[in-house]
Parts: sequence; structure tokens; C-alpha cells
Amino acid sequence: MATKSSLEEEEKKYFEKCVHSFRFYRKHALENLHKNIKDFKALPPKHQSMLQNFMNQQADIKRCIEMNFMFILHMLDDVNEMFTPEQNMNSDSEETDNSDKCNGDKLHRMDVSGEGLSQGDLDRVYTTIRQFVRDWSSDGVSERDKCYAPIIKAVYKRYDNPTGVSILVPGAGLGRLAFEFASHGYNCEGNEFSIFMLIASNFVLNKTDAISFELYPWATCSTNNFSHADRIRSVTIPDIDTTSIPETAQFGMCAGDFTEVYANDHDRFDVVAASFFLDTAHNIIEYIELIYNMLKPGGHLVSLGPLLYHYAGMPNQPSLEIPWEDVLSIIKQVGFVIEEIEDIADVPYIENNLSMVSVLYKCKFFVARKPTS
Repeated sequence: MATKSSLEEEEKKYFEKCVHSFRFYRKHALENLHKNIKDFKALPPKHQSMLQNFMNQQADIKRCIEMNFMFILHMLDDVNEMFTPEQNMNSDSEETDNSDKCNGDKLHRMDVSGEGLSQGDLDRVYTTIRQFVRDWSSDGVSERDKCYAPIIKAVYKRYDNPTGVSILVPGAGLGRLAFEFASHGYNCEGNEFSIFMLIASNFVLNKTDAISFELYPWATCSTNNFSHADRIRSVTIPDIDTTSIPETAQFGMCAGDFTEVYANDHDRFDVVAASFFLDTAHNIIEYIELIYNMLKPGGHLVSLGPLLYHYAGMPNQPSLEIPWEDVLSIIKQVGFVIEEIEDIADVPYIENNLSMVSVLYKCKFFVARKPTS
């Protein structure tokens, strides 16, 4: 059995790996860009002549990648503070001077190798960058209207006075849904397992203040573009003052596995607000039972999402994959009373709304109440 110190060391090493993955972004993205340029130059001269703007376009993309990397370096500046003092990171994540970072030579010196990183680690970096679009840009409004607004409306309808109302947002991602509740005076706690997401949410919620940043989330997407301009367009984040939380409201993010962090919580929350969360479980029954236990009598589970099942098809990962009719039966068997159920169609998730490809979910939205007796 692993000791507490060995588990802490393992967690620290994983944290360092996540930081290292972010720092490898520029080098990895430019390697892919250079391959595209190499493939172009291997074309017959006649074919190259048909794409007069190709090299200028690649220069645009490189500039976008550099700007994204500058943002990442800002985000990582105070990442040490997410650890206790005795767990401070090594030199791979040390603070750096962000002045004049747009100089290409300086950025090159900040590159790290990809040794020890998997494609999955890099995918999480790109996903996190695009998650800023969903949660903290004006481009994400329509997506938030689909994913968050029905949940928010259902909570406000049942708890119109926020004073003393406690809400948990599991799978909080970059924290926008939790922020929305807290900014309206509710006591809200977000829970997130992904270190990548936690680093990003810590930055946007605690470090941006009145500062805004330009991101180019689609610059590394080389397929399904209608135009070059679509690919290199920017978003500004955050699109709202993240300090606009009433002093009366308590707000925080809690790191860790949902089933471990809240295993012993009983009658603690008035609401569990879950967006695209229930299907992230190894065992969805365990999630539902845990939520039932942590809710106060009369409290509500408000959920919206598909049943993609995060661990489906992953080797050596247990995954219970059951249809909605069985999920609904379990919700009732656990003891919940269903107050609302609705199908919500055409729900995106981190969608590039100018892409040739669109993935839309038909989600189940429901409100379930824990009886008072």
C-alpha cells in the first residue's frame, strides 16, 4: 500500500508533467507547422505556384502559435503557488520574466523537449486552450447558452434568494458555471480532477483581474477550414470581470477525484449542478449515490449532458456504459424524485463554429430532488 508521502510525490511529479506539457506547446506546434511547409516544398513547382500565399499564411500561423505560447507562459508564471511551499516545482516551471517575450529567439530558449510526454498529454494542452473559448470568451456565449443556461435557470427558479444556498459544480473545467453562481451571490464550490484545467482556471479566476488576453485557439487546426482568416482568428479572454463576486458569497475550486473528495460528505449541498459530468464516471451508479448523500434533504441534482462515457474503450479502465432508461431507473431507485426531464438537441462541446465539421449532442436535461424525509 502506498504511503502518504509517496502519493504526494507521485502527485507532484504528475503536476510537473502537466506544466512540462504546456511548455512543450510551442515546439510541438511548430514541428507540425514545419512538416506542412516541408510537404509544400516537396510539391512540383507548378503546384507550388498555384498557392502564392501559402508561405505568408504559414508565417501568420507561426505568429499565432507564438502568441499562444506567450499566454501559456503568463499562465505558468505563478503556478508554484498551487503547491504548498515545501512542494514547490523544480526549474522546469520556474517563474520567468514576461517582458518582451514576443522575440522569437527568447521564446525558442524557453522551449522544452517532449521527452516523457504522450500524445494524450499534448491533446489536453490543445483542449485546455480551446476550453477558454467555451468558458471565457464572447465566442462561447452560444455554447454556454446551450450547456449552462438551462442549469442556471432551473437553480434560480428553485432558489431565487441566493443567501446561504450552497452549490457544488463537479467537473467544473475552467470554472465559468461555478463563477456564474458565485457572481449572483450563491456559495459555490467547483470540483475538477484535471490538473490542466485547474492550472487554467486558477489563472483566469485569480490572475487576470482587469487584464485581457488574445488567444488563437484554432491556429493549429489545419483541416476543415473555409478560409485562412477563420483559422487565425483570435478570441479575447476573459469576457467578464472575474473579480465581480459579492463579498457575501463564498467561492472556490477544489482539486481531486470526485468520488474521493466527497466520499464522506452528507447533507452538505443544496444543489449539485452538473454539466457534461455524469458520464465521466467509471461507475455512474456510484456518482448518483454519492450526489444523493451529499445533498441536503430537499436539495436538487440539476444535470445536462450526453452519455459519451469518458472511459469507454480504454484498456485497463473499468467503465459501466448503460442507456439513459437505465440511468433514469437508477436515479429513482437511489431515492430521487424527478421534477423535470427534457431533451435538448444540438448541444456543442468546445466547437469551432466556423469549421466545416460540427459535432452536436442530443442531451438529457433533468432536475431530481432528494426528498425531505
